[in-house]
Amino acid sequence: MNCPTLSHFDIRDPKAVHAAFAEAPTMQMQQFWRVAPEVGFLPAHVRIGWRHDCFLVLGELTDPHLYTSATEDNQILCSFGDVFEIFLRDSELETYAEFHVAPNGKRLQLLWPDAETLRRVHDKKVALDELKVHEPIFDFSQWSEGEKWYICASVPSRIFLPAGTPLEGRTWCASFSRYDYSSAEEPPVLSSTSPHTGKVSFHCQQDWAELSFC
Repeated sequence: MNCPTLSHFDIRDPKAVHAAFAEAPTMQMQQFWRVAPEVGFLPAHVRIGWRHDCFLVLGELTDPHLYTSATEDNQILCSFGDVFEIFLRDSELETYAEFHVAPNGKRLQLLWPDAETLRRVHDKKVALDELKVHEPIFDFSQWSEGEKWYICASVPSRIFLPAGTPLEGRTWCASFSRYDYSSAEEPPVLSSTSPHTGKVSFHCQQDWAELSFC
């Protein structure tokens, strides 16, 4: 998928964000692992773009009941309520990033050295805390309009490459997902832009989209 360059805009100005992403390509969130969407599934999509050394994303999630009980950054936010998730990897590297945003502005930042590390975490050979990045390494804003939750994020190339490295000519792999809670008592409804089938695994990189910065 070609990822277009976007004009300069302030990610904290919703009107400017909508204008900048108006013609950007869209990736729909779905439940590819199910024959039909489950009860409670709500539509969402993501628009993408880039500018110089930053990957830009706008998530638009239908959610009339935003919920989270998260109290600080780098908690496992999907255990506390609604979450918008970003997965990114430069196609020439094994390291990949996992970013979560909660409705109250809390974030989770993980840098995975390679795909094998996921198994090592599951086997308790690596502590998840070792992968957390505590200094903010991407910028984002969020707001609500009616029953829509918007998240605009700017992710610099320095998460993988030397600071200031232009994205032009590079290819990144990307996936976006969500945990949609209606309450603390009900299990979340999951969805993703990636065609995961069978067992749901947002970390399955074979399903992620390839984005070309041109």
